[in-house]
Amino acid sequence: MLSPSIAQIALRFGANDLDGTVVEEKIYHDAGAKTSEFTPRSELERLIRAAGRVPVERDTLYRPVDRSKLPPLPPPTRPDLVSLTLNV
Repeated sequence: MLSPSIAQIALRFGANDLDGTVVEEKIYHDAGAKTSEFTPRSELERLIRAAGRVPVERDTLYRPVDRSKLPPLPPPTRPDLVSLTLNV
């Protein structure tokens, strides 16, 4: 898992996918990682914009996701956690 600052540096150097900086992460933390265990969607979007890029959510085939065309999702059990991959 990338730290937020390393993710921003990677974006500046041409990375176009923050899949390594996930919203909620367990595996690395089970192994002893000390970074934050989750990052709210709004914070991921802020980090991407602060790095000078535009956040775009994509599906597994790398197509942009238009949430306005999807049926509403049930409310999450924790509103601060959302499962997504943001590509820029």
